[in-house]
Amino acid sequence: MTEAPGPKKFSRPTPQPPTSGLDLSDIKAVPSPLPSGPMELPDDYKAASPATRRRRVRETKSRPLTMRITPSTFDRFNAFCDQEGLSYSDALVRLLEVAEPAKD
Repeated sequence: MTEAPGPKKFSRPTPQPPTSGLDLSDIKAVPSPLPSGPMELPDDYKAASPATRRRRVRETKSRPLTMRITPSTFDRFNAFCDQEGLSYSDALVRLLEVAEPAKD
């Protein structure tokens, strides 16, 4: 007869389940019942509102713009866009128009 090979030198040990003092043999898995009616929401619940920025098809070509700004400046710009209902590019155009001196 041939001898059985020994365990591999670098193999992983066989995982053993952790032992505990609890006897779980008489516990059966039972799914919880479905709710019988609609769930009640708290009185102060506010549903998330989707962003209201509009997108429009531009008649001219556009160029990408990437810049680094502080988080507080971005939050102010984002709040301005939400308040006015503008896309980022439309808001930038409006801010540039306000910043330029009036031409006669």
